[in-house]
Order: sequence, then structure tokens, then C-alpha cells
Amino acid sequence: MFAICLLLTLVCFVFSVLFTELFKDLYDDHLTVDYFGRLDETFFTLFQIMTMDDWATIARQVQAGTTFGWGLFPIIVFVVMTGFVAVNLIIAVICDAVAALRDEDRAKLHGTYDEDESRDGDTSDDASYENPYLQMRERLGGLQQKIEMMSQPQTETIQKLRILRQRSVARQ
Repeated sequence: MFAICLLLTLVCFVFSVLFTELFKDLYDDHLTVDYFGRLDETFFTLFQIMTMDDWATIARQVQAGTTFGWGLFPIIVFVVMTGFVAVNLIIAVICDAVAALRDEDRAKLHGTYDEDESRDGDTSDDASYENPYLQMRERLGGLQQKIEMMSQPQTETIQKLRILRQRSVARQ
């Protein structure tokens, strides 16, 4: 995420310098609001365009202020580069992180999760899935023992109730 944000900042800075040089005279000619007069204003304007907040108004003013409307082309290039590509890169990083978490949870569920491997970043699947059937049988055996231990008090209670019922029937 940091690398993508750094790349996005670099792209915005390059376009800020470019737009300041190309469009700084539009305000002096009273054709636009002061979007591109200084580098910091341009950077803020490009951030506004990147978030697609009222960017069409800015693009129309720039297009009207330039000869033959060529000012729209750099804005569209910037919107495509930042608004679509960079934001999709951020979404891809988030989706990749969610997929890694899902795979980790799946490994925990199957009993093949190794904390040492996850800390080292080693994702070799061959070592973790040596014999999944034996691992599953061992886990099922352990679960069966736990179920028997949990059901043992219930079985004892049922036996005691049968004995008590037999005694109460015998007394009557």
C-alpha cells in the first residue's frame, strides 16, 4: 500500500508540474478559477480530479480556455491513470490480503497451518500437505474422544435415572 501511495504521489507531482506550466495563464486571462496558478493549488486541484469530485467542471473550463480544446486531453489522461489504474491497484492489494487471510484460515481448518511458516513468509504447500488423509483421521479420532468424554456424564446420568426408576417401581 505504501509503494502504491508513493507511486500515486509521484504521478500527481509530475502532473502538477505539467499542469502548472500548461494552464497557469488561464487564470490571468480570466478564463478559469485559479486552479493551476501555483504548484500547491495545482496539486490540490489534481487531488480533486483524482477523487473525481466535480472534475468535469474543471475540465470544461480548461477546455474552453485553451485553443482548439486540447486542454481536455491531459486531464483525461490523468483521470485514467489515477482514478482508474491507481485505485484499482489499491483494491487489488486489499483483495490479495483478504485472499491470503482466507488461505490461512483454510489451512487452520484443515490442520495444516504452521505458525513458523507464516512468520517466515514461506508458502511451500508441499510440506504442509504431506498426507492430509492421515491428518484428518487423527483429528477425527481426537474429536471422537472429546465427544465421548463430553457424553460420558450424560450416559452416567441416564443410568442413574434408570436405577432410580426401577427402585421407585419396586417400592410401589
